[in-house]
Amino acid sequence: MPRVEWSFFLPAEDHKQVKWFLTYCYSRLTIWGIIIFVATVIGIAISSVGTQISAYLLPSFILALMITAYFLSLFFRPKVEAYRILPQKISAGGYCPYDVIVKNIGRRPIRNLAIFEQTLPYGLYAAITHPEFKNTADWLDPGEQTTLTLVMRTPRRGTFEILPLMAGSSFPSGILRSRVKVGKKIKMVVYPKFTRQSEFQLQVRRQFQPGGISLSSKVGDSNEFASTREYRQGDRLRDVHWASSARTGKLIVKEYIEEYFVRVGLFVDTELGLLEKHKCLEARISLCAGIADKLCASDYVVDLFLSDKHLQHLQAGRGVEKFDHLLELLSAIEGDFSVDWNRSAARLAEFGRDFSMLILFLKDWDTKRSRFIRHLRESGLKTRTIIIRDRPTTLSTDGLDISVYKTNELAAVK
Repeated sequence: MPRVEWSFFLPAEDHKQVKWFLTYCYSRLTIWGIIIFVATVIGIAISSVGTQISAYLLPSFILALMITAYFLSLFFRPKVEAYRILPQKISAGGYCPYDVIVKNIGRRPIRNLAIFEQTLPYGLYAAITHPEFKNTADWLDPGEQTTLTLVMRTPRRGTFEILPLMAGSSFPSGILRSRVKVGKKIKMVVYPKFTRQSEFQLQVRRQFQPGGISLSSKVGDSNEFASTREYRQGDRLRDVHWASSARTGKLIVKEYIEEYFVRVGLFVDTELGLLEKHKCLEARISLCAGIADKLCASDYVVDLFLSDKHLQHLQAGRGVEKFDHLLELLSAIEGDFSVDWNRSAARLAEFGRDFSMLILFLKDWDTKRSRFIRHLRESGLKTRTIIIRDRPTTLSTDGLDISVYKTNELAAVK
């Protein structure tokens, strides 16, 4: 889950208590129930300043009606099972409609059934006014199932835990629902939105990779097949080509070649102060995701590094690893209060001869980061530095091969 961006003007929907109250009202009360509840509150407020007993009659009647409806609803709790069908890819900055399969497992029909999410975690919001939102079924016979549609607004990327669904029936009162929990907890990953800078161009060349794609990616140990030859002392038995050996009567082994291919490193500066706005960090992550997508589509091997305390590293592209795993790692970034630049430099220097290019997405250009870049270049890495910052950098970048962008200069990629 993303780190909460606290401020004095924090929107009401981001307060957990407010989200819980709104979710409870929408799931417990129907439209008429909400109207009656508001009328009750207004009536009590008006009558409380007077001394006339008759002023309390209408609020008391409405309150008694609500209480009666509540006890009646306890006898009509729906017996259903439900599960969500989420999209394969969910990106930040939009809406996520998804289907919910609901089945009546009871012995009697269910009337006026509604499905809701429980209180969603920070970063996710129920979009009950969305045109595709349809969470009610008028009638559901025993054993019958139907498909409903819920919608979430996903302005932030992250990994979220979603609580079980809430099902309720407004029968017989029509103003208040009985509620039961259905389904299971799920993990939902919202990928960062892809952004790209139109002027960004990358000129790289193929780099010699000892051992080929498999050894470079640290998975398996079989390189690209080239030809066959006779067995020599010291050859591995696993490389024997048994079909050719049976045909010739001699041991024949497979021969492999070492490959030349483009391998690009991406390094994301994850530093985020306690009271710092998240906008620039999100822009760095989104631009990194957009460039990684473009590189993987070009059949490059992409190595992603984070500057967090674990110095996380993941590869994608050319069948090495699914690109979705790279996006999941980017989605999980919460920001670090400080970064150990010496450890990061030492980690990246291990790959100095392997990368065709190392692209760095930095927060600022200051003494620590300039020393960090200098150390990388001295270790043999060819670097491309990108800074996303709405304020001027700490040190001047004039005369340096550094690209500096503001967040509003980056265009979203659909």
